[in-house]
Amino acid sequence: MLARILQGKEDAIAKRWVELASATYPRETTVFLKGERDPFANPVGQMLRDASLPLVQALSEDWADSEPLEGLAELIRLRSVQDMTAAEAVGIVPLLRGAVTEVVGDRLDAAGAGAVEELGKRIERLMLVSFDAFVISRERLYEIRMAERERHSASLLRRAERVLAGPETPEIGYGCHDDNPMAVR
Repeated sequence: MLARILQGKEDAIAKRWVELASATYPRETTVFLKGERDPFANPVGQMLRDASLPLVQALSEDWADSEPLEGLAELIRLRSVQDMTAAEAVGIVPLLRGAVTEVVGDRLDAAGAGAVEELGKRIERLMLVSFDAFVISRERLYEIRMAERERHSASLLRRAERVLAGPETPEIGYGCHDDNPMAVR
């Protein structure tokens, strides 16, 4: 039912979602994300655009719960390393509801409560996929930071051991087998 409602409007919904998702960034960033088309100069904007259409298509297709949408997962991984809370990082997914409502709200209303409920369930599933991607990314980031701290701590420990051991000074004394009083033992 949802596929019929969205049919032919996927591009418009995707474009509107990119606008809404871009607006979650500070004003200057939003202008940049929308305006700069070079993927090397604007990788975040490119990721938003790349993820948008598959995300909208996921609303009208059945996909297994364990099958993440790679573009969405990649976008959420990027947002997980930015200065955002989990809610802010995955909060772009529910913006789909607004984009769909703005573009095909009349069709959605005409289809009835069942279509609205189906849309809600699919967005919830996408939220779960997004949250999984966020948690996995943050866990990986934590592991990397902990490994770096361990390497740094080990390096400091080795350095401290060398300092505490002091410089190797030869023992000067009188040797019982050597007549040289400056002989090093």
